[in-house]
Amino acid sequence: MGLFAKLFGGKTSVNKDAERLYNALMKQSRLPQFYGKDQVPDNFDGRIDVLTFHIAPVLKALNGHGENGHLLGQALFDQMKDDFEIALREEGISDTGVKKRIKPMISLFYARVKVYTEALLGDTPKSVLTTSLQGFHPDQMSETFAERYADYMIQFSTALERKSLGEIALVDFTFPDL
Repeated sequence: MGLFAKLFGGKTSVNKDAERLYNALMKQSRLPQFYGKDQVPDNFDGRIDVLTFHIAPVLKALNGHGENGHLLGQALFDQMKDDFEIALREEGISDTGVKKRIKPMISLFYARVKVYTEALLGDTPKSVLTTSLQGFHPDQMSETFAERYADYMIQFSTALERKSLGEIALVDFTFPDL
């Protein structure tokens, strides 16, 4: 949310929807079922990866809902970026340090969203996702978990495609089992 909106309390409905959506995705991405031996490492980078893994299908679904979908997608991204900045500041990083650290984080986010989205739109999403996930976490993620994780994303993406913009904004969807 922009500085003036924060100062003057101007939370728009799209920002409220983005906050609700982001909080649901964050809550889901923090579940212990994603982390551990042969899974995603439970560290700062691993947590960002799991969050990105959940945001990517949502952004893909929102792109199918025209201008309003794009607006919600941008507000969701802004919510995430603000959260990243807050987390970095809580670590005691200065304003200059936050700017230095946030750029690579956002670049990594975009790169992964692109990989996930292209995989979901491709002919062999499970294969591409499995290979990508293992490549993102070499020597950490087992092939078995990567395949289950890929199936999870495909199921989540497919379920979101059947949802209206309002249902997505109100988080009127369920996450698949992992």
